Amino acid sequence: MQLDQPFQLKDAPIDVLSIGELLIDMISDSYLNLIDNNKFRAYFGGSPANICMNVNRLGAKSKLVSAVGDDVLGDFLIEHLNKQSVNTELIQRSSQSTSMVVLNKSKETPIPIFYRGSDYQIKLTDQLSKSIKQTKIIHFSSWPLSKYESRKVVYEIIKLAKQENVLIGFDPNYHSELWDNPVEGIEIMKEMIGKADIVKPSEDDAERLFGPDTAENQIDKFHQLGCPTVLMTLGKDGAIVSLDRKKTYYKTMAKQIIDTTGAGDAFWSGFYTGITLGETVEKALTIGFLASAYKLQFTGAVVELPHYRDLLVSEINV
Repeated sequence: MQLDQPFQLKDAPIDVLSIGELLIDMISDSYLNLIDNNKFRAYFGGSPANICMNVNRLGAKSKLVSAVGDDVLGDFLIEHLNKQSVNTELIQRSSQSTSMVVLNKSKETPIPIFYRGSDYQIKLTDQLSKSIKQTKIIHFSSWPLSKYESRKVVYEIIKLAKQENVLIGFDPNYHSELWDNPVEGIEIMKEMIGKADIVKPSEDDAERLFGPDTAENQIDKFHQLGCPTVLMTLGKDGAIVSLDRKKTYYKTMAKQIIDTTGAGDAFWSGFYTGITLGETVEKALTIGFLASAYKLQFTGAVVELPHYRDLLVSEINV
């Protein structure tokens, strides 16, 4: 794979099938710590859901695979998706409560507190199997890996996806709090990295998995596990893109940072949009960086991203 070439993807009606958590983000309204500030606002949340919404806004086609509770919060999330013209036919309902994450507003990497219920109740239905066969890329978060019930489903989905020549993207965002056995969790995460075609770790993600090291060495560890494409974000210092161990360095395009929540999701969304619509890897990366920079100007995980072509034209104004 070269930067000046597009990814070779199958022809399919769904560009991105995003699988994982759909939940409530409770975000504080100030940068004070949680003890000093007790005012919060509920936002639509969940990284795979954010990616799905962003991809649609940027101009590609996505579907979301998640499970929410059969409660008012689940109703709120599905209604929000419907209002955004996101297909909800693969959203499953569970008797367990809708999951929630509490976040402090932050200009750095936010520290989440997790309240889990329905997010790991995903089942491999006939309808989901059909959609897997009709997609170009399947994106996974780490959430469904952290519980045995949903981890089994993830492995079944990957087996089917490989048979259908579907590209696998994985967000290696490891949080020990999500796992019943954190040590086992790290090994499962590493195994999943080896099954993925693309991963996008932050420096924090890499350190949680491998311990402290340089960004370059951390990237090599992802490659050693078997993943050919590693996109490592470095916050204000930009990113390193490594294709089959050949590293390229990029500066950040962000000019204003109001809230970092969802910036990584915006990058994923822009990159996926670019490669599924036939742009070169270089152009897809630019779309990802611009989408992330645009999102950083606003509070909350999801914003009204413009079409990716408009984003490219307005690059100097991001």
